[in-house]
Amino acid sequence: MRSLVFIVVAAALAGCSTHGVVHYSPYDLDRDGVMDARCPGMTYDTSDNTLYGWRSRGSKECEQQSS
Repeated sequence: MRSLVFIVVAAALAGCSTHGVVHYSPYDLDRDGVMDARCPGMTYDTSDNTLYGWRSRGSKECEQQSS
């Protein structure tokens, strides 16, 4: 029984890891690749992330543009 549970969990984790990590901006409220909260209408690439970060490069561009 333990083996079956382990196999199911391992298969579920392997299935989840086949998709790439998507890096959304915290300013993108509905996660569609267009910023809503800050820099409205600015689009960004969700596959492009900052170095060692979870935020997209779009967040950095938006901060530079608004300052």
